[in-house]
Formats: sequence, C-alpha cells, structure tokens
Amino acid sequence: MSDVLPGKPGPRLQAIWDALSGAEREAFLRHLLQDTVADDLVWMLGRHGHRVSASTIRTYRRRLRQEESLRD
Repeated sequence: MSDVLPGKPGPRLQAIWDALSGAEREAFLRHLLQDTVADDLVWMLGRHGHRVSASTIRTYRRRLRQEESLRD
C-alpha cells in the first residue's frame, strides 16, 4: 500500500491521511476511491474525530477521474 494519497488531495484530506495508521489508511483509501457515498464517509470520519465535508470528497474524486481520463 502507498504512503501517499493518489492525485492532489487538499489540505483537509491530507491531514486526515497523515493522522491515520496503516490499517486505517487502507480502509480510508478503499472507501475514498470506491463507491462509498461521500455523506456516509463524512459520517464515519466524523465519528473518529476527522472533520471533512462531502463536497471536499466529491471534488477530490472528480479530480482523480479527470486525471485518469487525461492519461487514457
């Protein structure tokens, strides 16, 4: 598993990533990059003291998709 979030995460997502352990990072990355609804991910992160907005997650995902389409 990578020690770096793919793409160019904003400061809020990067701070969450930096605060997580290896196993937590793996779970976070899986939810962040797959089909977990952004609002559900916000709720899960909030329960563990990590504040982020659903729009931040959606923007990050959109940027990743754009980067991928440029590579194709």
